[in-house]
Amino acid sequence: MTRQERLKFCRACSHHKFDANNGIICSITNSPATFEVACTIYKEDPELKHRLAMDDIRAQMIHESAGGGTRFANHLLDSIILMFTYAGLAMLLAFMAPDVLNIFAQNDPLIDLPLNILMILLYYTLFEATTGRSPAKFLTGTKVVDMDGNQPGLSTILTRSFCRLVPFDGLSFLGDTDSGWHDKWSKTRVVKA
Repeated sequence: MTRQERLKFCRACSHHKFDANNGIICSITNSPATFEVACTIYKEDPELKHRLAMDDIRAQMIHESAGGGTRFANHLLDSIILMFTYAGLAMLLAFMAPDVLNIFAQNDPLIDLPLNILMILLYYTLFEATTGRSPAKFLTGTKVVDMDGNQPGLSTILTRSFCRLVPFDGLSFLGDTDSGWHDKWSKTRVVKA
């Protein structure tokens, strides 16, 4: 067994301590671990083990994060799909209730803005709360996760959807980070599925 393989156990053991010369050592033997199969004095610390598991998940998520180009593609594709969805609903409404459609045809911002906001909230919330992915994320092979790598709950997705309404949010991930404002504020990430 190599030192790196032993350290996986030692880092989660309540008997480990740090030595400036040798790194992680056993506080009982005061030396680095030398066991080959199993340590006879190993005592797992559940809190340490959980913290290490979360650190591994975070490191993996950073490694597997969707890049800015993929995020921009998601934004464009979702915008196009949302536009076609909106047009399809308008055609359905025109067929079913032509008088109601006349209200929307007036280009009144007091009607159009709330309707657009509602469409955006419904589109992202329904898809991301049920599958963790918008249609564009299905196409690009990405998904939304929380900071622990799990599918976010409904309240987190709602927060994420409302944050998308901030002007220029769709371009906020193009800087030096691949996280947009709606990711940071909702404590979520977009990773490769």
